[in-house]
Parts: sequence; structure tokens; C-alpha cells
Amino acid sequence: MSFKLVKKRLALAGTFVFGSLLSACGGAPVIKFDWLATESAPKNFPMRIISGFFIAPDGYSLYIPNSKRIDYGWGSMVSSHVVGPDLKSLPSRMEIEFFSYTENVFYKGEFDLPYDTIVRLFNEGYYSPKEKGHTTYKRIMAGVTPGGSVAVWLLGVNKTTEVFFGKAEKTEDIPWARIIDNPEITREMFINKSLKDAIGIENINTLKQNGIPFELWDSYRVHYPWQPVIIADNPPPFVESIHYFNGEEDCFRYPLDEETASALRPVPRRVFYIWNNPGGDTEYPVFNFDEAETFAAFKKLSPDRLTPLKLEFHTRKINGIQKFAAQLSNEKEAVVLEKMTIED
Repeated sequence: MSFKLVKKRLALAGTFVFGSLLSACGGAPVIKFDWLATESAPKNFPMRIISGFFIAPDGYSLYIPNSKRIDYGWGSMVSSHVVGPDLKSLPSRMEIEFFSYTENVFYKGEFDLPYDTIVRLFNEGYYSPKEKGHTTYKRIMAGVTPGGSVAVWLLGVNKTTEVFFGKAEKTEDIPWARIIDNPEITREMFINKSLKDAIGIENINTLKQNGIPFELWDSYRVHYPWQPVIIADNPPPFVESIHYFNGEEDCFRYPLDEETASALRPVPRRVFYIWNNPGGDTEYPVFNFDEAETFAAFKKLSPDRLTPLKLEFHTRKINGIQKFAAQLSNEKEAVVLEKMTIED
């Protein structure tokens, strides 16, 4: 299948683009949007997509970028190729083949995607503080992990939403030449060098000692009823970005409405906001949470995953120096997240 290269730059910034309503072969109307495909894999677990397509109900398909070793981080996009028409049908299916370097295993899967949900989310859009207005998603991303886990997210400015999670099957039907077609380099030699280049000897030794945590990415999808609270003089109107361990991203505008405040959401990995402190300076704290400490705190304070929680961000000056701290609390107790680190 060939695609026409569109020679123009994709602009993420701009006004909200509503999809056009077209009819597919005289049948039900098909809504089209301006979107691109991209890919993702977890850090320190390099993967490679061999072949992949997002397939729409009207038969249109868009390939998922492939032929590159990827391990930028779970939910972090790697590449986007500007191909096809500006407005494209949204996918209802995905076909994908990929390779896991840490396992030396190929995977293959065909999945039905929640088409109605994808259309609704593109149509509804969301408010973006960076865009300073309403916008919608611009990319659809496929993520792959060791063990065959497959996720699909919708990506936009300040927003990443998971719409699918499934499992691909191991396969021996894919020839090794799809990875490298050079008989002088053995499969073992290629994998050893690729892992050394991608993650280094220390991480390789850790994997040999501890094994691959195959259930890790599924465990990231656990949700809790929690909300972010900024405790400061002159608190900011937005949490600009919350990245979750499951690859999603969100933003919050205060005051939170009741539905947003009580919503279930994954465990946060990284939080960023902009704060104009009373001294006149602008602060840009980025809170990075320790995975083990943060998950333990959520499990302790909401073991039933029903107990409401608040993730409080405290700002105060100590001896003239601005200090930031974070703690998770329910109505009875709090846990200070001491391993949390701050980027300024």
C-alpha cells in the first residue's frame, strides 16, 4: 500500500479542528479528523514494531511507524510520519507485529478498537492550558511491551488518553531477516549489541538477575479516587500536566468540578504547574515521583481503591529558600512522599 506524502508541517498549536462528516460507500457516515500515527515502548525494555496498521471502518488504513528500536518511555511518542490526507477516518481495528529485544521473541496481534469511544473523544476534545482554549487529539499511538502487552492512546497537547489495552501472541512466523538481513551477523550477536547500546551493561545485568516484570504495565492501569490539591499563597489556576505511570496525561483547571474531583485516575508519575509566588517570581516546579514509594502510599491509604485521596502539593519559604513538598492523604492520615524529587 502506498501513501501520498503531504509536504506541509503539522502544527499542534491552533484552533480546535472538528472532523468532517463523510459517507463511506453510501453506508453510515464516517467522521474524519486530522491525525497521525505514532509508537511507544517502555524505557529499558527496547522493542521494535515490524509492521502495524490502524484500520478504519471504511477500509482506510494508516501505518504505524516501524523499523526503529524504541524505548523512550511508556506513553512517550517516538515518531510521526506526515502521510495521507489531512482528514483521515478514525480506526476501528489495529494489526501489529513487533519484536521484544529483552526476550528475543516476536509477537503478533489483531485487535478491535473501541471505535465509538475514539470518535466521541475526538469530537468532544478538551481544554488545553498550553493552547489557551479548546482543542482535540492529534495522534493515535500504539505501545508494545515485553510479554506482548499492547496499548492504544489518543494524544494531544496536555492530554493523553488510553482507549485500549490487550495482549498479542508469540509468533514464529516472522523471519529474522525482517530485523536484519545480514547472514554475517548472528541473531545472538545482534541482540547482545542492541541491548548494550540501548540500555547498557548495568541494566542488562539487572534484567538477568531480576527477570522481566511482565505484569508491570498492566499493574500501572490500577485507578484510585484521588485529586491534586495545591496548597500555596496565590495558588495557580492550572495543573499544567500530570503524567501517569500508565502512559496517560491530563491537566486540571481550578476550581475542580464535582465530577473531576471524584474521578478515578491512575497513579501519577510526574506533575508540573506554573506558580506566581507572592514575591513576584514565577516558579516552574516539576514533581517526579518514586514508583515504589508512590504505589505503596496509594495502596496503604486506599486499600479498597474506593477511599478518596488528596495529593497535596505544599509550597513554603524556609530561610528565604522556596521549598516544595508532596503528601498523599485520606481523611485520617497522610504519607509524605519523601523520595519525590523536584526539577526547577
